[in-house]
Amino acid sequence: MKKLRIAFIGQKGLPARYGGVETHVENIATRLAAKGHEVWAYCRSRFMQVAAGGTSKEGLKKSGELSYQGVRLIFTPSIPTKHLDAASYTLLSAIDAAIRRRYDIIHLQGIGPSAFAPIPKWARRNVVSTVHALDWRQEKWGRIASWTIKRGESVGARHSSGVIAVSHKLVSYLREAYGVAARYIPNGATIKPLKAPDRIRQFGLNGNDYILAVGRIIPDRRLHDLIEAFRYLDKSLKLVIVGSETPRTTYSSKLEAMADERVIFTGDQFGDVLDELYSNCRLYVLASSVEGLPITVCEAMAFKRCVLLSDIPENLEVGGDAAEYFKCLDINSLHEKLKQLLEDEGSCTRLGERALQRVRDEYDWDHITEAIEAFYYEFL
Repeated sequence: MKKLRIAFIGQKGLPARYGGVETHVENIATRLAAKGHEVWAYCRSRFMQVAAGGTSKEGLKKSGELSYQGVRLIFTPSIPTKHLDAASYTLLSAIDAAIRRRYDIIHLQGIGPSAFAPIPKWARRNVVSTVHALDWRQEKWGRIASWTIKRGESVGARHSSGVIAVSHKLVSYLREAYGVAARYIPNGATIKPLKAPDRIRQFGLNGNDYILAVGRIIPDRRLHDLIEAFRYLDKSLKLVIVGSETPRTTYSSKLEAMADERVIFTGDQFGDVLDELYSNCRLYVLASSVEGLPITVCEAMAFKRCVLLSDIPENLEVGGDAAEYFKCLDINSLHEKLKQLLEDEGSCTRLGERALQRVRDEYDWDHITEAIEAFYYEFL
């Protein structure tokens, strides 16, 4: 079968150091490269200050193109403002992909980048768009920005050669909103051995003595609800919040003001440190009001952790019968479920075992990559 030339556009950069989209692209792109395909990833220059091999930003400017685990990296400039950063990067990347390079597949990540699907389509390229979440629902966007993102969602859905949705809920939404038959291909996780607590001791953690939350610090994650619900739990227990807010807003300050000394903000963590944090948490919690199919939940389940999720449809889908749920936006419900699970270790253990099996059955990156590869060939 013909080896493909594939470009990914929409991720901030590789390796994944930023969020769920980057984790998704890293896992898919590197696996496709290992299969012998030629793979490129367009990265925002300003996010690639330190990348593969510790290369400096100046070194990246001079080299223009590096590679990461077989994926060639192309560095695209952008206008570094809240509303123009992603759009300017995607526009320039889409033009480059359409005109300068002959790709078999151009894969746009997210509903924002998919708004630029007409550019490579005009150049008769095959364009695949993946819908990770309905970003226009996020609180950080004002009315005009939200409308613009939703308009882009419509353009991407209608002008892509094919559309992938990471959840069944999103598949249904795209069918009802635009009459588009999106292909369901979810996010995933890598099953790894549990790691003993070592590097996490820098945060004062010994293992099995903390609740964990991982992800970007944004209001939709409802971390303020989690901190409030945690306040009256066992005083020997800690709450560890992994992630950052870029750019930083008053929300981070609000969380820090709410938190007592038992709440630990670690900032962004990756690799062995993040694996240790997952491996040794007592419980993993996601309190979000807006999600797609959260990769951090898949990752926690892959480490056989007991997960507690808000009962929004997207979380019900990812967790199935392998998670426990509380009523979204209800702090009392969250507090009671936390207390219940912390007092019932047997239930947590059983849920962790189910969670690991669910990842094996539903969220394996190798199977997901094969499904995406097969989808690409449908357009050749």
